[in-house]
Amino acid sequence: MLDVCAVCGEEIEEAGISVGVGSMLFHHRCLPRCRFCERPYVVQEAGWDFRGGVTWSDEWGYVPLLESAACPTCTDDAERRDYGAGW
Repeated sequence: MLDVCAVCGEEIEEAGISVGVGSMLFHHRCLPRCRFCERPYVVQEAGWDFRGGVTWSDEWGYVPLLESAACPTCTDDAERRDYGAGW
């Protein structure tokens, strides 16, 4: 099975150089940032909210795609002000 980065859409060639979140993989250089405060994702930090889906790539076929990420602080703030508004 082909591993493709959900941010840049490029193949992840070597094992161990990627980070996985659910069904999405990222190169270490492509780790997501919070869409609200730009804080970078910290591997294994609890409370992050990732939104994504799949997209078509002429090179790879259907691949996962990160749409947005929110850090624990911004996720908590969003839940207090009617979670989902503004996403």
